[in-house]
Amino acid sequence: MIRKTILPNGLRIITEKTPYLRGAVAHLRFGIGSGLEPFRLWGVAHVLEHMVFKGTPTMDQVVFGNEIARLGCSTNASTGFESTTFEIDGPAETILQGLDLFAALIAGFHVPAEEFDKEKDVIQEEWKMYRDDPSAWGEDLAYHSLLGNYAHPTIGTPESVDALTRRQVLEFSQAYYTPDNLVVGLVGNVEHEAVVEVLAKHFGGNARKSQNLRVPPLSQIKSRHEEEECEQEQVFLGFRAPAIQRPDLPAFDTAMTIFGGDSWSRLFQRLRNELGLVYTVEGGYSGWQHVGTYMIYAGCQPSETDRVLAEILHEIDRFQRDITEDELLRSKAMLRASLLMSSDQLGNKVQKLVDDEVLWGEWRPYERDIADLEGVTREDALRLVHEVFHDTQMTRVTVGPYQPK
Repeated sequence: MIRKTILPNGLRIITEKTPYLRGAVAHLRFGIGSGLEPFRLWGVAHVLEHMVFKGTPTMDQVVFGNEIARLGCSTNASTGFESTTFEIDGPAETILQGLDLFAALIAGFHVPAEEFDKEKDVIQEEWKMYRDDPSAWGEDLAYHSLLGNYAHPTIGTPESVDALTRRQVLEFSQAYYTPDNLVVGLVGNVEHEAVVEVLAKHFGGNARKSQNLRVPPLSQIKSRHEEEECEQEQVFLGFRAPAIQRPDLPAFDTAMTIFGGDSWSRLFQRLRNELGLVYTVEGGYSGWQHVGTYMIYAGCQPSETDRVLAEILHEIDRFQRDITEDELLRSKAMLRASLLMSSDQLGNKVQKLVDDEVLWGEWRPYERDIADLEGVTREDALRLVHEVFHDTQMTRVTVGPYQPK
C-alpha cells in the first residue's frame, strides 16, 4: 500500500493508501531549517515559513484560508534545525483539493512587501512569548549552549529578525525551496497517481537545484545561568548523543527510557517519588542527521537546585554501573507499544513515511524497527550510556533566581 515516485526534477512523493480510515494527512518537508542558516540570517527559515501563508499573486491569504475551510481541511507549518514542514489534514474525500490549493501556495508564494514588516512584528511578539516562559527560554538556552550556533533559537533573535530584508528572504527561498530538496508524504484513502498529478502540476516545471548546505561547526558552553524572577528554577543538563542515523540508536533509546522516560524511570522514582524534590523530571532525545542530544529537565524550588543537580548526577553515576534485565524488558515493552500505537495514527504514519525517506531513502516497516529494538542487549545499552554520559560533553543551564556556586 506504500508507493513512491520521484519526479524528473528530484521531488520525492510517498503515499500510503488507507481505505479503512476516513481522514488524510500530508506533509511537505523541505530539507532546510534554522540550524543550517548563516549567522547573518538567523531566523530566515522561520520568517519564510510564515510568509508562505501570505499568499500568491493570484490568491491572497484570506482567499486561501476560506477555500481550505470550505473543504474541511486545516494547515500548519513548523521549522526545525534541519527541516521546514508544511502540513495539511482533512477528510480523505477533499484532501486532494486541499493539497492542490496548498501546493499552489507553497510553489507560488511571493512575500508581499506590505505584509513583510508586519509579519516580522508578529514574530517579535512570538519571541517575547517564549522569552516570558522560563522553561521554553531555558530549553532554547540549553540547546544553544550544548551545540553552539547550530542550535541558535529557531525563530532567531529580535536583532537578527529585525535586520532581515525581503530580498534576503526571497533569495533564501530561491536557494533552498527547490523540488530536489522537497519530500512529500501523504497517508489516506487516496490514489497515488492522483497525488503525483497534483504535485507535478505545481512543482514539476521547476528545475532549480538546491544550493549546498553548510552545517555550522558545533561548540559548547559548559555552564550557564540566566537570572529570572520566577517561582521555580528551571534546570537543564544536556549531553551530545548519537545522530539519528546511528545504527545503534535503538540501544540508546532503550537505555534512556529506563533512565528518564516515564513515571517508572529512575529519575522520576528517585527525585519525585522518593525525595519529593520536583513535580516534573524527565529526559528526552532529539536527533538530526548531523548530531543528537539527550536533555534532562527538572523544575524545582530555587533553594533545592544544588540538591537536585547532585541527585541527577548521582543517578547518572549509578546508571553507568548497572542496568537490570527487568529494566531492559520493561523499556523494550514501552518502546514497542509506542511504535505499535503510533502506527495507528495518521500524523505519525505520514511523519514516518517522510522521516524514513529522508534518512534511509526507503520506508522501513514497523516490524523492522521492532526487530531492531528487540535485538538490543544489556551490554549494548550500557555501552551507549558510557558513551553519552561523560563529563566532557555535559552542559548545565539554569534559569531562575538561584545563584550558582
